[in-house]
Amino acid sequence: MQPAPGTAPNIQDSVVSGNIHTGSVVHNHYHAAPQAQPQQVIVTQQPVYQSPVQVVNQPPYSNFQQLQSGRPLSYGGQKDILVAYILWFFLGFFGAHRFYLNQIALGFLYLLTFGLFGLGWFIDLFLIPDLVRQHNRR
Repeated sequence: MQPAPGTAPNIQDSVVSGNIHTGSVVHNHYHAAPQAQPQQVIVTQQPVYQSPVQVVNQPPYSNFQQLQSGRPLSYGGQKDILVAYILWFFLGFFGAHRFYLNQIALGFLYLLTFGLFGLGWFIDLFLIPDLVRQHNRR
């Protein structure tokens, strides 16, 4: 038997011929067609070396020294008066300037009371320079 044209056979057919009664039987066995072995590609990754990060103008163990001195750490660095005023003008009723100056409790109070009913928002017009100076001193 021949495979259908256009198909590649995986196993060749066997052929049996002869007479069983007389013992002259010829039997061809199945033979597997050779299979193409997939090629394995081995990818190796070169190690990536990073240079150490150097911090300029900062003494070593500064956070440890601040913790040992009992003073709280100040997150966010120096604040700007102009940014505080811009936040106060556009989002002051929601306490954005208080959040900016790390006064989270007052920020939530302003958020819930709409800037202490507008009165706290107006008073902060005059308090912002001192609030920023106090924050930057810490």
